[in-house]
Amino acid sequence: MTPSPAFWQAFLAAEIPSLRAHKILGELEGTRIEPLSWLQTRAPLTGAERERVLAVRYERLEKALANGVSVVAGPMLPNLVADSKTPPPALFVWGQAEVLHEPCFAIVGTRSATAYGRAAAMKFAERLAKRGITIVSGGAYGIDAAAHKGVLGAGGRTVAVLGTGVDDVYPASHRSLFQQIRESGCLVSQFAVGAKIMPARFSMRNHLIAALSLGVLVVEAPEKSGALGTAGLANELGRPVFVVPANIDNGNFRGSHALIRDGAILVDHPDQILEALGFPIDGRSEPAAELDERQSQIVETLAEGALSPEALSSRTGLSPEAILSELTVLELEGIVFQDAGRYLLRP
Repeated sequence: MTPSPAFWQAFLAAEIPSLRAHKILGELEGTRIEPLSWLQTRAPLTGAERERVLAVRYERLEKALANGVSVVAGPMLPNLVADSKTPPPALFVWGQAEVLHEPCFAIVGTRSATAYGRAAAMKFAERLAKRGITIVSGGAYGIDAAAHKGVLGAGGRTVAVLGTGVDDVYPASHRSLFQQIRESGCLVSQFAVGAKIMPARFSMRNHLIAALSLGVLVVEAPEKSGALGTAGLANELGRPVFVVPANIDNGNFRGSHALIRDGAILVDHPDQILEALGFPIDGRSEPAAELDERQSQIVETLAEGALSPEALSSRTGLSPEAILSELTVLELEGIVFQDAGRYLLRP
């Protein structure tokens, strides 16, 4: 008998370690009893696990299912996840579950991102999405949000892997972002519907991000960052780890630079990732970028000569943060370059 969503709600709520979970599911295959009843009465669970199963209330699950949440389990799990060392037994998915079976690539980094980091994450996500790559991240503040927004702006597909139940909006300010992600990709969780924030769940979430992805790009990570854990897990799975560098005196990138010292691949253009993953590069130049109002203002000001970010801010009236963000985009587009702390237009 095929397990129902109610079975998976109870099974994931039990929080059984992955290896034991799959062993228990193997025992279920040899029974003819209804799966949920078997789980509640006869499955080889610890006392604490059975208590969690029996404590499950199904009203929130029913509401989530009515809103479009589905279960992905067994042969429906993405191949990369199913082949990982400790795959989750099932996933709750809200949105377009089919994108999980397309080529996926992760972009991760710190929640306390700089303007440079956010701009770089958006640009890499945008370019990779335009080449048909589904971008995976964690739905958090900072680099995660920038990566998702870069994909959405490019009309691509993105997946947010959550450390809570798939129906829980965390952080709460990302409600609109999560809705957009559901429309172009999906929200994914290996936890029961309604599961709340717990520190241990975020490390498990990071493992799923790595398992879903052909590789991981770390955009900005200080010395203590969950992104470093995701990179380490990707390395254990044999997936390549890429890193965007920054100035050596920027403490927010010390963890990133440590990854480079340990053998991660330094990249400064999305095509370098595509080449490393074996995606064809046709050699055609990208179409000229369309500049928005702020970028046009910066370019027009730089036409007068080289200027520091501070001078640009003073002359344009834009905030220092906005200047740094836009300069990063213009630099990635090849429109400006930096020399001795000042920015110039490329000839």
